[in-house]
Amino acid sequence: MVEISKHLFDEKCRDVSCQKLFHPWNQSCFMASLFGYKQSFLGSAKFYLVIHLLQNLMRGKKILTRKELMQIGEYYVRSTIFGAFVSGTCITLGCLFRFLMGNRMTYYTYLLVPNTLNGIFILLEPPSRRGLVTNLFCSLVLEYWLRNLESSGYLSLTVAKQTFIFMVGSAVLFYLMRLEGEKEKRTPLFWLFTPEKVKHNANNSNNVCPHDGQCWKYILKGSSTYFGVGLAISLARAILPKIRSPIKAFSSLRGAHLKLALFFGSYIGIYRSVICYLCRKRGYDSALYALPAGYLAGLSLLFKPNLGFATASLTGAFKLYATILYEKKIIPENLPLPILLYCFCQGMLFHARFLHPHTCPSYMFRLINTVSNGSSEYLYSNLLKVVKSTI
Repeated sequence: MVEISKHLFDEKCRDVSCQKLFHPWNQSCFMASLFGYKQSFLGSAKFYLVIHLLQNLMRGKKILTRKELMQIGEYYVRSTIFGAFVSGTCITLGCLFRFLMGNRMTYYTYLLVPNTLNGIFILLEPPSRRGLVTNLFCSLVLEYWLRNLESSGYLSLTVAKQTFIFMVGSAVLFYLMRLEGEKEKRTPLFWLFTPEKVKHNANNSNNVCPHDGQCWKYILKGSSTYFGVGLAISLARAILPKIRSPIKAFSSLRGAHLKLALFFGSYIGIYRSVICYLCRKRGYDSALYALPAGYLAGLSLLFKPNLGFATASLTGAFKLYATILYEKKIIPENLPLPILLYCFCQGMLFHARFLHPHTCPSYMFRLINTVSNGSSEYLYSNLLKVVKSTI
């Protein structure tokens, strides 16, 4: 992957027409934008269909009421419009900024500024989902910065360091999640596991742990369930792309496909084991037990080292802490920090996808390619041709 520096971009792309970089399929900016919006709506509909299906399946509720089904449909439509507008307005804003800059393309107005501004479309998402999307993009930006430090030689992201980051993030995250357990309305957070509330009536019960029944059943049930979820995801990734050739698909399965399942299963198993041990040892439950439990559970990342999981645990903890700061009025309520943060992160990640792809998180490649319905790969190919002076 080619990194395109500011100097290289200014030298090769400054005087290039917007057609070559934004809409090679049509000379007219207006007509090309219409095609771009069409592709974006199609791609966004495909992308969010999978996302919403997965999120609703993970809720674990088998029977949904009519009201819940209507809400799911509404959320899907709003997410689709959000994704389509973000992707579609890239062309519109890109052409506009080139015109405002004297028909010249600049390093920052190419993608960074337009995709920072169109981040405001996050308001199309329901409030309960905005936090989830913002948290995801903050995590991706943190991953991008860490990879940049590694690429520059300032940091070495070994498996041990990634695991340590995940251990610290998991410890703080689980602690804050247990503190939130007493609230009627918890902060929306899409995480692997939601810990049980702290049990305060332990003196009136034979079981001091935050669960019903025997500890070993509680631990085994959680571990086996999440092992199955991880295995299902791994098998789906391996088999579905080759489903037209079932024999070839199943013959491609390897022991490595168990890594995600082992990660999920051990993560929950270790956490629950430590919580139960401390409850039995001390005779009562406490939110503080989540600190050692989450820290030790973080060792499970050794099965499936992934910087994205490590950064996600940190940003999840930061999100919950920010909620506390809002509640204590330390952060003013009239300051839309999550919206501003999302806009900044979106602009940074779109910029990274095209100009710094070697350090950009892989998730952004899939997201942008799917939402743009494949147009992003076409545009990136044209950008490389311009940089290499072949067109």
